[in-house]
Amino acid sequence: MAMETRTLLVEHYLLLIKNIAYLTAHGIQYLERMEPLLLRAIDHLHVAHVADAPTCKALLTLAIEDELCHVHSQHPQYAHSLRMALQSLGR
Repeated sequence: MAMETRTLLVEHYLLLIKNIAYLTAHGIQYLERMEPLLLRAIDHLHVAHVADAPTCKALLTLAIEDELCHVHSQHPQYAHSLRMALQSLGR
């Protein structure tokens, strides 16, 4: 699988994770959907031959950590939701 495809798949799931965090920051209780989404993302990335499951988990973790470096102007709940996603991934 080409690196571009792998990157796009990880970015796709990061966008879904960010959407949940954004909705949660604006009062919509979607946070309970974060962990199931993370589990599906890891499974889908693995099935799509992006990498083995631990590496897929690491890729998502790195993407979320990178997003956290750029949340300075966002609502504090947004960053909190992303940190909760990292906790769900074991970070």
